[in-house]
Amino acid sequence: MGLLEKLRKSAPFEAPALPAINRLTSAAERVLSRWPDVVGNPPERDREKLVAEVNRRLAEGDWTDTPMSLVTSAARALFDEERRERPDLENLRRFYYDECRASTRMGFIGAMISVYISSYVPGARHSLELAEALDSVRERLGGRWKQLLEHFPEVLDAFVGHAAVARTMLDMDDPWNGLKAIGMRSPHAMGLMDYAHIEYMKGLTPALKEREGMSRLFGWLKPERQEAKLSGAAEAISACLGHWTQSSPLEDDQRYLLENLIGLYGDPRVHRGGAWTGVSEPLMRVILSWLTRENIRFFLDIVSEVEESHMWEPRRKFWLGLHQQGRIDAAWVAFSDRARFEAIKRSKASGSRGTLGFGRQIAGYSRANTSLLILQVGRKIVVEGSHSYKVHIFNASDPRAPTLYNSEYDCERIRLLPNAKAQSHLGYWEGWVLENI
Repeated sequence: MGLLEKLRKSAPFEAPALPAINRLTSAAERVLSRWPDVVGNPPERDREKLVAEVNRRLAEGDWTDTPMSLVTSAARALFDEERRERPDLENLRRFYYDECRASTRMGFIGAMISVYISSYVPGARHSLELAEALDSVRERLGGRWKQLLEHFPEVLDAFVGHAAVARTMLDMDDPWNGLKAIGMRSPHAMGLMDYAHIEYMKGLTPALKEREGMSRLFGWLKPERQEAKLSGAAEAISACLGHWTQSSPLEDDQRYLLENLIGLYGDPRVHRGGAWTGVSEPLMRVILSWLTRENIRFFLDIVSEVEESHMWEPRRKFWLGLHQQGRIDAAWVAFSDRARFEAIKRSKASGSRGTLGFGRQIAGYSRANTSLLILQVGRKIVVEGSHSYKVHIFNASDPRAPTLYNSEYDCERIRLLPNAKAQSHLGYWEGWVLENI
């Protein structure tokens, strides 16, 4: 008999009146759905104190009035990344391994499986020890965990548990809900599910050349009413882009990839940290090239919608042609308020998870509806504009020249900057641009 059982037997217990089981079940489901592992998951500031307290009780043999919540909360802290290999806590870890083997309490064993899953590292000593101890008491598991192990018996194999989960995910159209249905209540949790995610990315990669595979991936990364998955995001982004270093997807697929990746993880030109940090430079060049083309197209589509002018089709051909030739290195858009509204409306209508990043054109009065396209073309900055705005060209080395990726631009201030060359869209204006870039 384990120590926890002895404590339970020594404490007086009076059974409370039980509520209606259907109400209890539905209430538990609501709690677990919203906070799957909130019980016993202590904040960082309390973790060392919890571990020290249980370690003291173990050393002194003093378990008087020890609540189960203290024991399970301390277990989460003990097996986190900071403490699971500390030599001074070896005896305490051994205590938990032994209690897993001896305990008959489903609540404690279930809590320790949760600790095992959240702290899982393939082949790590703590994972191997926990897996062996928990595997020896499979028959004592209840409900949720028994169901999980029926579907994933290899979960308690600390070498391949994550790979077994990933294989099952590849057979699911909707891994997030599929996993929850068979007992994995936190499919985006750290530990085992982080490693399962990496394996899932490897297996899913071939399917990411097609829209169906892309859609399945984005459904996994951002389930409905859930936050986007951040751990493993760089691997997911890389899997999406890896097919396209030597070729380009269909235009609609490229736009779909861009809108979803940016909707989930932000525009890498203005949010270079976070998920984008782990993406390799060759793959960053792929998405930055796509963003340049898409910003040009995005600008032309929106201003064509809000301004009636026969000039937009020639401009579309010219600017997209320059990009096709590899002449345009980067692009950014600053929309007027009216154009911004149209851009957001169009993005929502398309069902995408986000829209391309853009700035705001803030000049008012007669220029309130002017939108700008700012281009980096070699050592030149080119500013194109709507509503009869001239093309302006600056030397990129000029400290007063406009820069890309700002949140606000004033087209009147740009027009009045010194050292700018400007040309209206009359005659062979394209030739003038080519001569000056």
